[in-house]
Amino acid sequence: MISSVGKSNNTGFTLLELIIVMVIVGMMAMLVVPNVGTSQGAILKAQVREAMAVLRYTRRAATIQGKQKTIILKEGGESAQKTNVDSGVWTSRGVSLQRKQSDDNDDKSEKNNISTEVSFYPEGGSSGGKIVFTFNKHTAEIEINPLTGKIKSDIFADDDEEEKK
Repeated sequence: MISSVGKSNNTGFTLLELIIVMVIVGMMAMLVVPNVGTSQGAILKAQVREAMAVLRYTRRAATIQGKQKTIILKEGGESAQKTNVDSGVWTSRGVSLQRKQSDDNDDKSEKNNISTEVSFYPEGGSSGGKIVFTFNKHTAEIEINPLTGKIKSDIFADDDEEEKK
Protein backbone atom coordinates (compact mmCIF):
# COMPACT_ATOMS: atom_id res chain seq x y z
CA MET A 1 0.00 0.00 0.00
CA ILE A 2 1.30 3.38 -0.97
CA SER A 3 0.89 6.11 1.57
CA SER A 4 0.97 9.82 0.81
CA VAL A 5 3.01 11.08 3.70
CA GLY A 6 4.47 14.24 2.08
CA LYS A 7 1.37 15.28 0.14
CA SER A 8 -1.57 17.17 1.55
CA ASN A 9 -4.79 18.08 -0.24
CA ASN A 10 -5.57 21.43 1.42
CA THR A 11 -7.84 23.47 -0.82
CA GLY A 12 -8.61 26.40 1.52
CA PHE A 13 -7.02 29.79 2.16
CA THR A 14 -4.46 30.39 4.85
CA LEU A 15 -5.14 32.74 7.72
CA LEU A 16 -2.53 35.16 6.39
CA GLU A 17 -4.25 35.39 3.00
CA LEU A 18 -7.61 36.10 4.64
CA ILE A 19 -6.14 38.84 6.83
CA ILE A 20 -4.49 40.52 3.83
CA VAL A 21 -7.78 40.53 1.89
CA MET A 22 -9.65 41.98 4.89
CA VAL A 23 -7.07 44.78 5.24
CA ILE A 24 -7.42 45.66 1.55
CA VAL A 25 -11.23 45.70 1.76
CA GLY A 26 -11.05 47.89 4.89
CA MET A 27 -8.76 50.40 3.18
CA MET A 28 -11.11 50.61 0.20
CA ALA A 29 -14.06 51.20 2.53
CA MET A 30 -12.23 54.07 4.23
CA LEU A 31 -11.86 55.79 0.86
CA VAL A 32 -15.47 55.36 -0.21
CA VAL A 33 -17.48 56.00 2.99
CA PRO A 34 -16.43 59.65 3.66
CA ASN A 35 -17.46 60.67 0.13
CA VAL A 36 -21.03 59.43 0.50
CA GLY A 37 -22.19 62.27 2.79
CA THR A 38 -20.25 65.07 1.12
CA SER A 39 -22.38 65.06 -2.02
CA GLN A 40 -25.23 66.77 -0.13
CA GLY A 41 -22.89 69.49 1.07
CA ALA A 42 -21.55 69.89 -2.47
CA ILE A 43 -25.06 70.37 -3.84
CA LEU A 44 -25.76 73.07 -1.25
CA LYS A 45 -22.43 74.82 -1.91
CA ALA A 46 -23.07 74.83 -5.65
CA GLN A 47 -26.52 76.38 -5.18
CA VAL A 48 -25.22 79.04 -2.76
CA ARG A 49 -22.31 79.86 -5.10
CA GLU A 50 -24.71 80.22 -8.03
CA ALA A 51 -27.12 82.42 -6.06
CA MET A 52 -24.24 84.64 -4.92
CA ALA A 53 -23.07 85.04 -8.52
CA VAL A 54 -26.58 86.06 -9.61
CA LEU A 55 -26.87 88.54 -6.73
CA ARG A 56 -23.47 90.07 -7.55
CA TYR A 57 -24.41 90.30 -11.22
CA THR A 58 -27.64 92.11 -10.32
CA ARG A 59 -25.77 94.47 -7.98
CA ARG A 60 -23.26 95.37 -10.69
CA ALA A 61 -26.02 95.82 -13.28
CA ALA A 62 -27.82 98.29 -10.99
CA THR A 63 -24.65 100.31 -10.52
CA ILE A 64 -23.63 100.30 -14.19
CA GLN A 65 -27.09 100.97 -15.63
CA GLY A 66 -27.89 103.58 -12.99
CA LYS A 67 -31.30 102.17 -12.09
CA GLN A 68 -32.79 99.87 -9.48
CA LYS A 69 -32.55 96.16 -10.24
CA THR A 70 -34.52 93.44 -8.48
CA ILE A 71 -33.79 89.74 -8.46
CA ILE A 72 -36.38 87.17 -7.38
CA LEU A 73 -35.02 84.02 -5.74
CA LYS A 74 -37.50 81.15 -6.03
CA GLU A 75 -37.59 77.63 -4.71
CA GLY A 76 -37.74 74.96 -7.35
CA GLY A 77 -37.72 71.21 -7.43
CA GLU A 78 -34.64 69.12 -8.14
CA SER A 79 -35.58 69.02 -11.81
CA ALA A 80 -35.87 72.82 -12.16
CA GLN A 81 -34.02 74.25 -15.14
CA LYS A 82 -31.35 76.95 -14.95
CA THR A 83 -32.79 80.37 -15.64
CA ASN A 84 -31.37 83.26 -17.60
CA VAL A 85 -29.76 85.81 -15.27
CA ASP A 86 -31.17 88.75 -17.23
CA SER A 87 -34.72 87.55 -16.60
CA GLY A 88 -34.51 88.78 -13.00
CA VAL A 89 -35.45 85.39 -11.59
CA TRP A 90 -33.22 82.68 -10.13
CA THR A 91 -34.68 79.26 -9.29
CA SER A 92 -33.04 76.89 -6.85
CA ARG A 93 -32.84 73.22 -7.65
CA GLY A 94 -33.89 71.16 -4.64
CA VAL A 95 -32.74 73.70 -2.04
CA SER A 96 -35.28 75.47 0.18
CA LEU A 97 -35.02 79.21 0.85
CA GLN A 98 -35.93 81.26 3.89
CA ARG A 99 -35.59 85.07 4.13
CA LYS A 100 -34.53 86.85 7.31
CA GLN A 101 -34.48 90.61 7.70
CA SER A 102 -31.03 92.09 8.28
CA ASP A 103 -31.69 93.47 11.76
CA ASP A 104 -30.35 91.64 14.80
CA ASN A 105 -33.68 90.06 15.68
CA ASP A 106 -33.47 86.59 14.12
CA ASP A 107 -37.05 85.81 15.16
CA LYS A 108 -38.33 87.92 12.25
CA SER A 109 -38.02 85.39 9.47
CA GLU A 110 -40.40 84.74 6.66
CA LYS A 111 -41.09 81.03 6.92
CA ASN A 112 -42.39 78.83 4.15
CA ASN A 113 -41.30 81.30 1.51
CA ILE A 114 -41.37 80.04 -2.03
CA SER A 115 -39.75 83.22 -3.37
CA THR A 116 -37.97 86.28 -2.06
CA GLU A 117 -36.98 89.56 -3.69
CA VAL A 118 -33.73 91.46 -3.30
CA SER A 119 -33.38 94.95 -4.75
CA PHE A 120 -30.13 96.72 -5.53
CA TYR A 121 -29.94 100.49 -5.97
CA PRO A 122 -27.63 102.49 -8.27
CA GLU A 123 -25.92 104.16 -5.31
CA GLY A 124 -24.73 100.74 -4.09
CA GLY A 125 -27.30 100.00 -1.40
CA SER A 126 -29.79 97.16 -1.32
CA SER A 127 -32.91 95.94 0.40
CA GLY A 128 -30.57 93.82 2.55
CA GLY A 129 -31.33 90.78 4.63
CA LYS A 130 -30.26 87.20 5.07
CA ILE A 131 -31.26 84.26 2.95
CA VAL A 132 -30.97 80.80 4.49
CA PHE A 133 -30.49 77.87 2.12
CA THR A 134 -31.39 74.40 3.41
CA PHE A 135 -30.74 71.07 1.75
CA ASN A 136 -31.64 68.04 3.87
CA LYS A 137 -29.94 68.83 7.21
CA HIS A 138 -27.28 71.15 5.77
CA THR A 139 -27.76 74.93 5.92
CA ALA A 140 -25.92 77.93 4.54
CA GLU A 141 -26.60 81.63 4.80
CA ILE A 142 -26.08 84.56 2.45
CA GLU A 143 -26.03 88.01 4.04
CA ILE A 144 -26.69 91.14 1.97
CA ASN A 145 -25.59 94.41 3.55
CA PRO A 146 -28.36 97.01 3.13
CA LEU A 147 -25.94 99.98 3.07
CA THR A 148 -23.23 98.72 0.75
CA GLY A 149 -25.02 95.87 -1.03
CA LYS A 150 -22.07 93.56 -0.39
CA ILE A 151 -22.86 89.87 -0.42
CA LYS A 152 -21.24 87.44 2.01
CA SER A 153 -21.77 83.79 2.83
CA ASP A 154 -20.97 81.80 5.94
CA ILE A 155 -19.60 78.84 3.95
CA PHE A 156 -17.24 80.73 1.65
CA ALA A 157 -14.47 82.50 3.55
CA ASP A 158 -12.72 83.97 0.52
CA ASP A 159 -15.71 85.95 -0.80
CA ASP A 160 -14.41 89.29 0.47
CA GLU A 161 -11.20 88.81 -1.51
CA GLU A 162 -13.17 87.99 -4.69
CA GLU A 163 -15.30 91.09 -4.34
CA LYS A 164 -12.23 93.35 -4.00
CA LYS A 165 -10.93 92.20 -7.39
